[in-house]
Amino acid sequence: MAITVMATVEKINKVAKKPALLAACFILSPTTLAGEWTFVPSLGFTETFSDNVELTKQEQTSSFVSQLIFGFDANFQSKDALISFSGTETLAAYSHNSDLNDDFQTMQLEGLFSLWSSGPQLIISSDISNVSQSNSNNSLADLVSGDTVQRQIHSAGLQYNIQNSHHILDSSIIYSVTESEDNIGDSNGYTAILNSKNGNAARAIFWQITGNFSNLKNNSLQGENYSLESKLGAITSWRLNPFIRYYNERITGNIPATNPDTTPSWGPGVQWLATKNFTLDVSYNYVQEGNDNSDDYLAANVDWQPSARTSLKAGYNQRFFGDSYNFELTHQTKRLKNLIYYTETIEIFDRYSYQEEKSGDFWCLSPVSQDTASSDCLSAAQPPSDTTNYQLVAFNNLVPVENNEFTLNKRLLWTSTLNLSRTSFKFTASTREREALSTHIIDDYITADFKISRKTSARSALDFLVSYSENTFDKNNPNGSRQKDIYKSISTTYSRELASSLSAFFTLRFLDRESSVIDRTYNEVRASINITKDF
Repeated sequence: MAITVMATVEKINKVAKKPALLAACFILSPTTLAGEWTFVPSLGFTETFSDNVELTKQEQTSSFVSQLIFGFDANFQSKDALISFSGTETLAAYSHNSDLNDDFQTMQLEGLFSLWSSGPQLIISSDISNVSQSNSNNSLADLVSGDTVQRQIHSAGLQYNIQNSHHILDSSIIYSVTESEDNIGDSNGYTAILNSKNGNAARAIFWQITGNFSNLKNNSLQGENYSLESKLGAITSWRLNPFIRYYNERITGNIPATNPDTTPSWGPGVQWLATKNFTLDVSYNYVQEGNDNSDDYLAANVDWQPSARTSLKAGYNQRFFGDSYNFELTHQTKRLKNLIYYTETIEIFDRYSYQEEKSGDFWCLSPVSQDTASSDCLSAAQPPSDTTNYQLVAFNNLVPVENNEFTLNKRLLWTSTLNLSRTSFKFTASTREREALSTHIIDDYITADFKISRKTSARSALDFLVSYSENTFDKNNPNGSRQKDIYKSISTTYSRELASSLSAFFTLRFLDRESSVIDRTYNEVRASINITKDF
């Protein structure tokens, strides 16, 4: 049951005695503050049984994990404002080890406020979540396995958008703060985006500007990255429009892999309007003479919309790291939706850098092979009485460290959704190649999910999910810190509405993990039951 409140501002002078509220009134007009609030508090309880809660290869430990979940959702909508809030407080108890008992918080907040009619908008965002402490240890970590850390991301800024027959503009400037419980991936700073082009009413001149800028800090470390692409051309009656293209990109700061040879380039090009919905841009770009790291090159972009439901965009460019591509294909029918997306981005201060550290020395039976795990051996502090048939072996593992260098991230995403009258099918696949620009360490991530959802009745549903993920750390160093993990899981969930504001679900999941680190090869079976009451 939702609780609805009508909030109407009647007189500004009623809040003049409260400085904080008065300051807000200077930003938000009375019409912005007049709107409808909807509140939905909830109380839920989840009981989960795991036959291997510590995720070990041997001497597996079973446990019941109890979670009492207090939830609160709120939404506000008015003519000039939108606010969405969702938060939970979870009290977790572990039957196998009460020292792990703890409370966990999550929150998602999104806000959009129009400062005046057709003017800029104030945007705010806040996210609190519990993420894997280390993907090399367990990339599927959650509250049941217990190896998570809390991460907070808060941001606020302005966006200004224009769309008419003369001018199209998308712009924003945002300040953000990222903080983690273990201080890995922390950063603060601002980003700016500027996308501008002419509208359909242009008859003599066309232009296009795409710019991105970011300046992020982590304590005394700082990294700055910007890129700018602009085109300016003349519109002719022959479907061939000449233009001049300029491109520049730069990364700077006091961290490794900054100040690479990113010489600006410029050159002439031509735009071919093959049809009303098909555009091809080709340009020949000159690089400053004397630069041995880059040659003159061709750049091209395609924009094709064969129908209102299909769109294709693709591009090729030369950047400081070499060839660069982008691609986006969307297709939608009444029941089927498809998206294929590829992009390349420069990032800094994330949680995905690792270094190899010694985990300890162990006495292992000879001969020692790649299949020997530390759990099969004895600690160096407790040697066997006779070490004749034993070897003292050092075991290493990857641990997360602060990422204080720029990384190149190449991402590919494919999603397909088919919605039938009572059944839906969804397939999602993604890849990510992450290369550190100073150390040239490359990590690969691959995921694939297939989900079937069936509406079994007006009040119940059945979901079936198959998931696969493959993580390869330092993949080009097989004789060193290279680690490869494969996760395969199958789960099914039955959910039912017991009453208008009372719901429940039951989930079974089987997980199998294979790892080049033998101690991290295991399987787990989980069973979870939940009941939630909305108020």
